[in-house]
Amino acid sequence: MGFYGPEPFDTAQVTYVWTGLGSPGFFSVTVEGHAPNFTSGIQLVRDPEWVGGLAIRVMGWTGPLGKGTKPYKVHGTFPGAFLKEIVVIGSNKHEVVKVKEIPFTTDEAFAKNADALV
Repeated sequence: MGFYGPEPFDTAQVTYVWTGLGSPGFFSVTVEGHAPNFTSGIQLVRDPEWVGGLAIRVMGWTGPLGKGTKPYKVHGTFPGAFLKEIVVIGSNKHEVVKVKEIPFTTDEAFAKNADALV
């Protein structure tokens, strides 16, 4: 039987995309790691209970438990006001990740490249 819970991750990258004057932008988050075998549905989920910033949890379905791991890469976007850093939470660590910024004028090119990542 499988269970839903946090998954381990190795690296996380965050870019804030400014979407224009007077409108909030969004965080583009990419996480890579090695999940236990028989893990599926890995996704990034905003932690609604995190206070004072933005925390993203790496979540997935695992089971039955097996030996070994498999690599994965997952991407998600989260709207909000700019922050210099956010927290990414997995089963193996909590990591504070510095946020890179891109201006509104290059967001279309960024979106095309982000589609290629996933």
